[in-house]
Amino acid sequence: MSLEEKVEHLSYQMKILLEIVDWTDRPFEYEVIRANLTKQDVEAFYQLLEDIRARQNEQMRYGFTSIEPLLVHFVGMLDLRLDVKTILGACVRQGIELDVTEPLYRQVRLLD
Repeated sequence: MSLEEKVEHLSYQMKILLEIVDWTDRPFEYEVIRANLTKQDVEAFYQLLEDIRARQNEQMRYGFTSIEPLLVHFVGMLDLRLDVKTILGACVRQGIELDVTEPLYRQVRLLD
C-alpha cells in the first residue's frame, strides 16, 4: 500500500470514528479532529486563549468591561478551519478556560 493510499485509508477510518463515537463529553476534541488540527494548531488555540485572558485582565484593570474588542481579536486570530460559535460552545460545555470562553460565547450568541 502506498503512502497516499495509507493516508486515504486513515482519513476514511477517522471519518467513521467521528460518526460512531459519542462525543457528548468531549466536544472540543471532536471539533479538533473534525477540523483536522495538528498538535501545534491546538497549542496555538490555547495560546490565543491566554492572550485573550491577558487582554481581559488589562481591560479590567483600567475599568473597561466591553467584551467586543476581545471577541474581534479572537475571531481574527482563530484558525479558519474552526467556527467561532461552535468552538466556543464546545469549550464551555467541556469546561475549558471558562473565564475566557464563557464571556466570548455569550457575546457570540447575542450577535446571532
